Amino acid sequence: MRYLISIYLLFVGLAIVLRILKDARSGKVELFSIRNMFLAGFLVFQVTSAILGLGFHIFGDIRPENFRSTPVIYAIMVTAFMFFFFWGYGKEWGVLRRIRISGSGWDGPAGGWILVSLIMLVFGAMLKIGLVSVPFVNIVASQMGHGVLAAAAGCAAWGWAKDFKNPGIATMAMAVLVAASMLMLYRAFGRRPVLGVALAFGWAMYWGLWRAMPIGMLLRRMTIWGSVALFMLLAYSASRSSAAQFEKRGIAEVMRAIVKVRPSDIGQSIAAIFTGQNAGPLSMWCIETYPAVYPVDPLHQVKYLVSMPIPRQYFPGKPDALGKIIVEHGYIRFKGAGNQYSVGSGIIGHAAHDFPWIALPLYAVGLGWMIRLVDEKVRYSLHLPATLIALGTTLGQVLAIPRGESALFVFECILGIFGAWLFIRFSGRIVAMLGGMVQTQPEAPWDPLLPSVESDSPPT
Repeated sequence: MRYLISIYLLFVGLAIVLRILKDARSGKVELFSIRNMFLAGFLVFQVTSAILGLGFHIFGDIRPENFRSTPVIYAIMVTAFMFFFFWGYGKEWGVLRRIRISGSGWDGPAGGWILVSLIMLVFGAMLKIGLVSVPFVNIVASQMGHGVLAAAAGCAAWGWAKDFKNPGIATMAMAVLVAASMLMLYRAFGRRPVLGVALAFGWAMYWGLWRAMPIGMLLRRMTIWGSVALFMLLAYSASRSSAAQFEKRGIAEVMRAIVKVRPSDIGQSIAAIFTGQNAGPLSMWCIETYPAVYPVDPLHQVKYLVSMPIPRQYFPGKPDALGKIIVEHGYIRFKGAGNQYSVGSGIIGHAAHDFPWIALPLYAVGLGWMIRLVDEKVRYSLHLPATLIALGTTLGQVLAIPRGESALFVFECILGIFGAWLFIRFSGRIVAMLGGMVQTQPEAPWDPLLPSVESDSPPT
């Protein structure tokens, strides 16, 4: 049965890929969209990881025991999740009318955007490094700093997109990308913020220039940039393999660790990425464990999200992350990931733990609804670079939502996007005082890559 289910999941994965390509070709959903980033994460963390576990016996610290019924239940839950997600994403929610409105923002020439990106680097460093020792605000400042540093890379890319053939602008844009990446490495452990910088840069290039290219050239550009981002991710992941308390290292120590990466470390990081950190098999373990061995915790992720901003010292009963709960329930040995080892249960594992009859449709529809709101805001902000760039600063977290601890990643997305939007507008005001930016007037949404078209709805 396990092999039949792995084949079925392969077809599920192909169906998702075909849906992405079909919607992109028809113009219904852009190729580089928030929805497609989420689906890419779902493919890795819940589809391919399960295929590798069931078909090739690739598991992590714990594995499911019943390979007759558990894979069937898992396949049903994956299929149901996708059905509810696409329904939630495609429904014409009333709140979408509030998204489809005019707005104003900062814009200017390529040099102005490069200057904005440099100021954003300073603000990002202040938030991520300068406020790290300040109690209560350090965690929020750090998460906002992630968004601001990614936005710095996005602003630099937007400037480059405005004057793509200018070697000086290109050099400055790449220098900002490198600087933002290095600052992001400070006290960093997770891959998501580091990957987010590269993705934010590619996001701005896509919306500012690439999407107007013929499909063949567009795919080549995105493949090349995707390969660069993947290489950065592999190098960083490999440098963590033997680094206890990695998140307490400074930038210099991290760079030395990256230089000392061995081929075997690269191999381990490739396995960790493409097996989805075994999130699929862990979801199957959750299906077997809750409620058969331990009781379910209805809507645990909702409670975890709501309590996220409250310090644990003021809320002793604050919910723990499911990844840490599984460490206890599964008797997994501790490893050097911070103070305690945690695992990614997968969004399906969360649904199983959180009472699946309610949690699975609620989480799928809720995520579809939220992601549709962001994608719709993107489509109606093509003429508003500050908003457009900010919405692409947390793609690393979006990619990781299907991995598990989805509430945490949603919370980080909110803080990152808000911080990016706030500081882009503030930096734009500073550059405007120097004559490098202007504030645009509110007007009907329009596509700057198709300047001959203006309407109440952005062109598709």
